[in-house]
Amino acid sequence: MSKKNKSPKVETQSPKATSETVITTPSNTSKNTILTIIAFAVVVLLGFSGGFSNQFVDWDDHVYVVDNILVTHPSGHWLEAWQSHVASNYHPLTMWSLMLNAVMSGAESARAFIVTNTFIHFLNVILVWILAQKLLESYETGERQKKFIAILTALLFAIHPMRVESVIWVSERKDVLYVFFLLLGSLQYFKYVDKGQKVIHLIFAFLLYLASCLSKGQAVIFPLVLFLFDYWRNREFSIKVFVEKIPFFVVSVVFGLIAINIQGGGNLGGMIHPIAATGVAFKPEDISYFKTITYAGYGFMMYWVHLVAPIGLRSMYMYEDPTLFHSEYYLGLVVMLGILGWGIFNIKRNKLIAFGIGFFTVSIILVLQILQVGGAIMADRYTYLPYIGLFFMLAVGISKLIDNPKMQQAVWAGCIVWLGILLVITRKQVGTWQNSGTLFSRRIELAPEKDERAYSAAGQYYGAKENNLDLAIAYSEKAIQLGYKIDVTPLGNLASAYERKGDYPKAIEYLTKAIQQFPSADTYLNRGNTYLNAQMPDKALPDLEKALTMPENKRIGVNYGSLATAQLNTNRTEEALKNFNIAIDQYGSQNPEHFYNRGVTHHKLGHLEAAIIDIKRCLQLKPDHPQATQALSLLGVKR
Repeated sequence: MSKKNKSPKVETQSPKATSETVITTPSNTSKNTILTIIAFAVVVLLGFSGGFSNQFVDWDDHVYVVDNILVTHPSGHWLEAWQSHVASNYHPLTMWSLMLNAVMSGAESARAFIVTNTFIHFLNVILVWILAQKLLESYETGERQKKFIAILTALLFAIHPMRVESVIWVSERKDVLYVFFLLLGSLQYFKYVDKGQKVIHLIFAFLLYLASCLSKGQAVIFPLVLFLFDYWRNREFSIKVFVEKIPFFVVSVVFGLIAINIQGGGNLGGMIHPIAATGVAFKPEDISYFKTITYAGYGFMMYWVHLVAPIGLRSMYMYEDPTLFHSEYYLGLVVMLGILGWGIFNIKRNKLIAFGIGFFTVSIILVLQILQVGGAIMADRYTYLPYIGLFFMLAVGISKLIDNPKMQQAVWAGCIVWLGILLVITRKQVGTWQNSGTLFSRRIELAPEKDERAYSAAGQYYGAKENNLDLAIAYSEKAIQLGYKIDVTPLGNLASAYERKGDYPKAIEYLTKAIQQFPSADTYLNRGNTYLNAQMPDKALPDLEKALTMPENKRIGVNYGSLATAQLNTNRTEEALKNFNIAIDQYGSQNPEHFYNRGVTHHKLGHLEAAIIDIKRCLQLKPDHPQATQALSLLGVKR
């Protein structure tokens, strides 16, 4: 073992006083702890409070919150959270935390969810600080250096720009939550190792690990992390050390099998069902195993690059064309093998390097895309836990440089400047997540000819939320030009934009293409409604009738109302009344147009009293409805 990282010595006599000896009292220690925690809170707020006014983004937030009945109507659904998966992920504790947010603050605004994410992140900063102190108990260095290392490790964890995706993105509640439980479990494990191996602490560590797995599947690596803690504490790798971790590995296997089953389209024998809409994660197909390893190497390398220079960060790092040669992928493989070799080489020479590289590698190996999941080669959020090992290693290295009198001032200055730069980048990255427009526009800016999904999502946002129809059209056309074939979104964006411009022929043209490529109840219903708005009810009828025969019609009440409206306008009055009744009485439609049109239908059939009731109901729902107001006037009825 090198002199730089010796095993802790057992003191046989009282140590002599040195220039570094610091006399502290319990009150001073308590005061310093409080001041440090306050400083962490200030730093976290400086970094992330700019995101408290951010909106939900059209990237999984609709699945996790906006369109998720568990969150929008949590009452009566607490048990269902344990019987369902969201976006092919089983994490009931994460869903419970989102449901609690909705109970306390509602689900209409993203603010409470983002504030809660930030608060949990703040708690994690404190836990990282405590964990670093625990690690330093068996590391030979001065007390001042230990304080510096622990605080710097926590500061890097607090404000590094690679934290932003995990903290500011509402859907990534699972990141901050699973790490919270995992850090608590780590501290319990150190109590187990350091305090006579009392089983109660191992049980607490196990329960916290279970809670972490119920928050996010990435937690299943924890048993391997425990072995790294054993290595750091110089525990002998006896049979006992392995046996005590068997329950942890059993949980890892169980949650691994659950993940494989659900992501493969299964439902665990009917025990778990999907909630809300589920997106489709696209990835390159027919890639050789060697090419897959080069992707893993590239991601591994770039995580190290972004550790020091977090520039060009994006929400989606796209795969390049797998049929072409990409030198950076092969370079990444070489770098990854070199770093892993460096760590292995130092197992008996420099425990700090071996531990730091080991912690990072073990924590990130499942998301290196060796087993491809999703359409991204890497993601900032994947580093939320793994970077702790590198932050700790880096903080120790900086503390050693500061110990050198010739470099001390320069290193202090450089460290302060670097932390300041990280904070500025973090605040800027938080702004990128302000809304779907800023998020996807940034993706387009960084990959202008590659990311067709970003163009499609941006087109949808600018059309639906900003009413910028020209920009919606431009982005949607670009998505199609780049080969977007995942779903109907860009065609639907174009149809909606042209319809709102009053160009019905163009809107119908795009809806016809949508039906040809993605025939569904939605596409037929949308074209039928456009025909209705274009005053062509005879052409609307076949589409609206077809939509009713198709599976997974999630707007069936709307469908019946639209069909009834088309029948009313083609003088099929009896059929219209029947379908208006289905839309309103059976499916609970509260569309004022449905009530107005049913009132007109009743009037045509001579049901005067029923007509007045429906038209009044229309005005209750929409007081400024001009036709309803006029109709009541003509009938001689006061509102």
